[in-house]
Amino acid sequence: MTNISPIAAIWSSWFITALNLVVCKIAVPYISSPLFIFISCALCALCFLPYLLTTGHWRTLCDKKVWPACLAMGTFGTALPMTIFLFALRFTTPTNAAILNQFEIIYSLILAAILLKERPTARQLSGSALIVMGVVLLLWQAGLSLQLKGDLLIIGCVWMYQISHIFAKKLPPQMPPALIAAARALFALPALALLLVILRTVQGPLLFVSNWTVWGILLFSAIANYTLGNTWWYHAIRNMDLSKATAIILSYPVMTCLLSLLLKQDTFSYYKLVGMLLAMMGAYMVTCSARKGENK
Repeated sequence: MTNISPIAAIWSSWFITALNLVVCKIAVPYISSPLFIFISCALCALCFLPYLLTTGHWRTLCDKKVWPACLAMGTFGTALPMTIFLFALRFTTPTNAAILNQFEIIYSLILAAILLKERPTARQLSGSALIVMGVVLLLWQAGLSLQLKGDLLIIGCVWMYQISHIFAKKLPPQMPPALIAAARALFALPALALLLVILRTVQGPLLFVSNWTVWGILLFSAIANYTLGNTWWYHAIRNMDLSKATAIILSYPVMTCLLSLLLKQDTFSYYKLVGMLLAMMGAYMVTCSARKGENK
């Protein structure tokens, strides 16, 4: 999985990220979001099982200095935000979800200022303002509708990814990309299992319509997104400049929008076009400001 160049890896991850939102939208009427993520992560863990056993890397994941960070990474990087994300797709579109995901950069700046005492540059502040403008434009267009509910759920959960990144950085630097991807899926399962128990107790039987469509999407999510996509992402960021990789991956809403329009999951509007351009321009500016050697 990592026998490709970092550039090929990041663009492959880019395509899977763009496609994943569109594919997951199709599954929404058939399965509860925490059950979808649980099955996807369980299937992903099975995909990684031969790798963990043949390499002996499972011992690394049992290390008391490693597994707590893995648990936090899986909980805040996959279990909680992806459950909310998939639930939000019941109300909003893949295009909106992709654009609103750019708001994570705002949380990154806030957490960096609070936890690391970093002062944002003028370029970072300008880029952040563009992201906020793009997001506000989408929220304003949604009005007081169910789509607004979905949009607000996404904005309210993407900060968890930053927490996941913090714990991912605590992992040993020698951990290979495939092992990090395996850990993220495997250690998401405890939190997902707890969510399933709580929801089953509170609301009764969970939604699950077993058909070829659902199982096909679950296999895509497990193999393409969580196994290949995450491995390629970690391979890319460990072998190329992080700001360059981030700048590339942040452009995925364009592909998500095109696919969503082709599948008639979304309708074109100038508000979405302008909102997407503003958010992506802002995300690109903030990302570029992270390049080495940039002066404040």
